[in-house]
Amino acid sequence: MTLTTSLPPSRPNRLLRAAALLKACLAMMAFATTAALGAPMTLGSMTFEAPDDAAGWKTSTVKGGVLFQKEIRPKDGRGRKAAAIIQVLGPFPGSPATLDKGFETVVGLVKGMAAERPMRKTDGKTSNGHRIRTDYRCCTDLKGLSASQWTVGMSSEKHQVAMTLLGLDLRGDARDAVEAEFKAMVRSVSLAPADKPFGVVPSAGEGGLDGVYTHLNTGVRPNVFGGTDFYSDSEITVFDRSGLYATEIPKGGDLAAHCRATPTECGVYKLIGGGLFGGATKIEMRAVKDGFGTIEAETKPFARKGDDLSIDDGDYRLLKPFPAGTTFNGSWRYFFASAGTTALSSGSVSSEKILQLSSNGTFRRTGWSGASTTNDTGGGTTGVTTGSARPAASGRYQISGHTMTLTGDDGRTERLSVFAPDRGSDKLLVIDGSNYLKRE
Repeated sequence: MTLTTSLPPSRPNRLLRAAALLKACLAMMAFATTAALGAPMTLGSMTFEAPDDAAGWKTSTVKGGVLFQKEIRPKDGRGRKAAAIIQVLGPFPGSPATLDKGFETVVGLVKGMAAERPMRKTDGKTSNGHRIRTDYRCCTDLKGLSASQWTVGMSSEKHQVAMTLLGLDLRGDARDAVEAEFKAMVRSVSLAPADKPFGVVPSAGEGGLDGVYTHLNTGVRPNVFGGTDFYSDSEITVFDRSGLYATEIPKGGDLAAHCRATPTECGVYKLIGGGLFGGATKIEMRAVKDGFGTIEAETKPFARKGDDLSIDDGDYRLLKPFPAGTTFNGSWRYFFASAGTTALSSGSVSSEKILQLSSNGTFRRTGWSGASTTNDTGGGTTGVTTGSARPAASGRYQISGHTMTLTGDDGRTERLSVFAPDRGSDKLLVIDGSNYLKRE
């Protein structure tokens, strides 16, 4: 396999050396090949959607699989170049029970990576019922480059495949874009002839609930400044009789379309128990946990309480949809603040949003945000304070069901989810997931 870059000959080609080191770790004989990327690719009995060559990916086959590589140049022409290498190994004989051993072997193919502790990991099933395991590790030094790696192992009853994404000095937007391509590729993998495209699809006998429910979740959590914040979130669960559920209200009202577009906000549920002498006593909830399509299942205690539900001993209250044409009259305020102090620094951030709604169907929005940081280093103290005011916006609004549609004076339209967690009261409106308290 020939690897090329456009770095000046006088400058050491660190990306090339790192890629060569990866080949040595794999101990594979490789040869150049041409393949249409961005189209279905077949390896043995397995098919998947390959990364798109139009996005800069180059492909080569290796013993036991295929390799994709991409060089990322800084947009402004300054700074260090980065690179990404995707390897797909398999399919080879195996079962879900033997996946872990092969997974750890693949993690260790890059020198020093096995010593890094996983920063993120999942272990569940794909939408086709195959076991899938993932982890992310960062950052080991590879010939002077900062190397990070996603490792994915997938197994049907007969075959396994291993996939990795190695990032070399990969950061920021470039990292996010490459990871999105890698995750889309993993979701597209078909290991068995009966496999269907990835999707959040209920099976026969699942479902039975219908409505939007809210659950109040409160607590204390650490913030980025070294302090702690109290939080009070009205969490949402949207149940559909088909067996689909979502953790966000679909702004367009179509739950199935919402789950196709944002599967990580969705899952499938099944009521368990009941029969002739009582209702269901448990609920199994299978949620999509990450962009790889990993589905994890939880079984929780369940009971009906009139129109409301009890799930895992938490109260879930049914939210009545607003009739079409509903209007409000008043001003609602959202406020957020976070602060903390460490040994050498302190910081804070805050923001405010004001939404005025009139009974004639008009709205007005204003707001501001600010942040400050202080650092004590080298015997001195430095500080930075910033702030900005949000330009006022106005127009007309419409409310129907759990959707608020704002049409600005400039003609632009915005759809937001909306509900009132307290029945019969508009003191608190939850708009697009944020708490707005009515101002007296």
